[in-house]
Amino acid sequence: MLGRLPLMGRLCFPLFLNPRLMKQKKFVLLLLLLLRGLPGTIFAQQEDAFQKMKAGDWFEVLVADTARKPADESYRYNIRYLLKKTDASGNREYTLTFERIRIILSHPGIVALGYDSYYPPYRQGMEKPDQKPVFQSRVDPKGKILSMKPGAEFSRINLYEIGTRSTNVGRWVELEPIHKETATVISAIIMKAIANREQDWYSGTLYRNSGLSFVLSAASFPLKPNVLIEGHIKNMTAELAGEYALYLPGVEKAFRISADGSFRMAFFLSEGSGARLRNRHRLEKTPAKPHSGTMKDVDVVLAMRTVDIPLFFRPGDTLRITGDALDPEGSLQFSGNTAKMAAFGLDIAKATLKKNTPEIPYGVKLYSAETFMKQQDADRAIFDRLNKTYSGQLSPVTGNYYRLWFAFTQASERLDFLSKTSYKSSPASTRMFDGFPEHFFEAVDTLPVMMTDYNNAVWYTDFINTFQFYLSAKVGQLNGGSSGFFLGDYVLSLNHLRCFPLYLTLADAFENQLGNNSWKTAQTLKPYYEDFINNCADTVLTGLVRQKWETLSLWAPGKPIPLKSIKLADGGLLNMNRFKGKVLNITFNFHYPDEMRRLLERIKKQDPQKVHFLIVQLKEHSYPPSSVVSELKKLSQVTFVEVAPDNQALRELVMLENFDIKTFVMDSDLGIIQDNINDSPDELPKDKNFEEAVQKALEPKKMSRQEKAELIKITLWSLGSIMFAGLGFLWIYRARVSAIRRKESLKRRIQELEIRAIRSQMNPHFMFNALNSIQSLINGHQYKEANIYLEKFSYLMRMVLNNSEKTFVSLSDELEAVSLYAELEKLRFDFEFGLYIGAEINSELIEIPGMIIQPLVENAILHGIAQKGASGLLAIRVSRVGIYLRVEVTDNGTGWTEKEGRKPSGFGLKLVRERLHLLNVHGGIGKLEIIPNLGIHAEGVTAVLSIPLD
Repeated sequence: MLGRLPLMGRLCFPLFLNPRLMKQKKFVLLLLLLLRGLPGTIFAQQEDAFQKMKAGDWFEVLVADTARKPADESYRYNIRYLLKKTDASGNREYTLTFERIRIILSHPGIVALGYDSYYPPYRQGMEKPDQKPVFQSRVDPKGKILSMKPGAEFSRINLYEIGTRSTNVGRWVELEPIHKETATVISAIIMKAIANREQDWYSGTLYRNSGLSFVLSAASFPLKPNVLIEGHIKNMTAELAGEYALYLPGVEKAFRISADGSFRMAFFLSEGSGARLRNRHRLEKTPAKPHSGTMKDVDVVLAMRTVDIPLFFRPGDTLRITGDALDPEGSLQFSGNTAKMAAFGLDIAKATLKKNTPEIPYGVKLYSAETFMKQQDADRAIFDRLNKTYSGQLSPVTGNYYRLWFAFTQASERLDFLSKTSYKSSPASTRMFDGFPEHFFEAVDTLPVMMTDYNNAVWYTDFINTFQFYLSAKVGQLNGGSSGFFLGDYVLSLNHLRCFPLYLTLADAFENQLGNNSWKTAQTLKPYYEDFINNCADTVLTGLVRQKWETLSLWAPGKPIPLKSIKLADGGLLNMNRFKGKVLNITFNFHYPDEMRRLLERIKKQDPQKVHFLIVQLKEHSYPPSSVVSELKKLSQVTFVEVAPDNQALRELVMLENFDIKTFVMDSDLGIIQDNINDSPDELPKDKNFEEAVQKALEPKKMSRQEKAELIKITLWSLGSIMFAGLGFLWIYRARVSAIRRKESLKRRIQELEIRAIRSQMNPHFMFNALNSIQSLINGHQYKEANIYLEKFSYLMRMVLNNSEKTFVSLSDELEAVSLYAELEKLRFDFEFGLYIGAEINSELIEIPGMIIQPLVENAILHGIAQKGASGLLAIRVSRVGIYLRVEVTDNGTGWTEKEGRKPSGFGLKLVRERLHLLNVHGGIGKLEIIPNLGIHAEGVTAVLSIPLD
């Protein structure tokens, strides 16, 4: 059934049971119209960046339905496109990750529900964040989606109430986070716009009036500005130019007016953001009172008037401002697509100058909640008239921003009134929250605190911070609630806040607690810290808390001091190593210098030979003259230095704020003993924590548990490293030996194969000669001899085949085969044959290559004594000479002399020599010598075969 639902309708399928929620169709129709109506203009600013994207590059798009009414449904997606690869056809493969999903349902008749994956429902004991929806997409060069596949199953989304606080516990709606069709339709628009190099989707202006905006919000390549503010103020001077300022959250570029009064500021926005254009100008000259009678002339005080114009910008906005520096309020004129917005903001600023509601001062004695509420009602009436005047001239989003801004501003004023009057309606009130006019708290309790579009707006975050104190006071009134410490604020936030306000207040609570406490105290917060990091996906909030946690961990007792040097106000550098050898107490005083007077007693109690005090004082021109600094400088055990207010590195490392007083105790080696000792006036006279820390630092240095553990760890690591190195060496040695063995085995195997190859050549040669002999007997009609020859030949063949797979055979088997062969040939040529074996030879134990003697015997018969008949002689003598087996094959044939220049050769002898060459690797050198018989009547040849033995 879900497969037949419209695109966004599937997302909200559980809500379709309510007919009033069928407005999803409008959103789907808008998407379809967008697909058909994309313009073809070229956006040159980003053209090259998209065309030159390589694997690993990415860009992020903010998709929002901008044309909704306040009571409609709202969807926003931050989608990151990571380019995986581009194939030869130009098709691109992307990984689409829905970094953030934000949904609001606030239809009439149901409680407003919402979800933001940056700030999901808080879960304690959370081990890791939920998986983000991921899709794999292929796109052709024209922007057509070829495929879209989800990466995994996604967890369902729970939408909870987003009112001021949860009054209906348990009311929620479960939705599926995202569908393939949703990702496909949105990506089809974006990819087609990129392929056609269209400009407007980058800035969000193309679809603003159609129901959607697509804004290029981040990328791995530089992004061009998409908002422009420029203008010219005539009659401008350098002094007046310094009184103009533009404040825009998240934009670091400074606003400057040139000498001729012109200015231009281009910047990048990913979504709508509030801003303030401030101007301070002189009203009149007023005589001031003489200082102390020492000055003859009366000073002149310049009365200044400050005009704060609230502005609102979205991607694609332009604003041009003109005016006269001599009349900054009456002369301002605006043009551009946000001119009406700026004019509305200017009218609001003028009305604010005459506002009826005054700011309540601290320590106020006379006040009335009823009067305060009437003053606010008068201001609200003025705003309503202005809002009505500009009705229809502002976009729905801009109009909604100003309405929220005004509502939150007035609610903050009420919270400020409550805070400064101790939550009493008048001085006559006896109890908190009693006697207030009807509906006084309604402006606070009914605001959409839980989820707005403007988390970075100062008016929103300021309200949340004061709202937390308001809730704490209410809870405290009802049940003596535990406000004022971390767990109290933690529980209060979890019970009464959700979404961004919950995570903002928790982040503030962590920052305050970590900045004001010691490392040891902070360890009790570790489970809560891990929960916060794992739940919150807003890296801005988690980054601040994580930085504080990591910084505080640097000051853990036992660690070396992380502060290596201090940059002084005069530009010098104080090296901390100069304080080694004594116990060191460092007190950072970012308060008035005279606050150090209460440390004099502490300093004088300690032995100057053992304990040294370093006082680091913030140098502020606004601080009154000190009456104690000169006294401190006279003490030999005190080093007094000053640091500049802009020493941000020191502030961050020691987590210092103005009016902080922090004390640290180090041992003689600058190892931390105690961090952030409480130096409040109530605790200082007791000095218990300080005294204990100093005594511990003065004790003979013992190895702490941590140091013992570190030593054991180092020892174990050393032993482990040695063992690992030994095992590594052994492994390398064994691997090397194994490699050598494999190499030698491979060589032997190759040799065996080569020997077999040679033998495979010898056997056919021998058989060929033997069959020739049989043929010769048959041709000579010697049939009986031929039959005997065949019988012996078959026996000989059986022996040869039995030994054919063996590289080496016993000497007895080899001699038996040779003798049998000689007897066969004797049937043909009728010669005399003799075999002589030396007594030292054990023919059963000695192994030699098979068929290595037979070619010598065959050569002696066929080339030596074949023609001599019965007078032919053949003798084989076997003996051992050293490591060699000596085999002599002697015949009395025709022989040869060296003078004739002929040396016996042939295929058989060639194979014998090659086999002997392969045997040389065994240590000895095998060789074959053909020697003519010598003597007066000597005839024939002796072949001497020397075979090395193992």
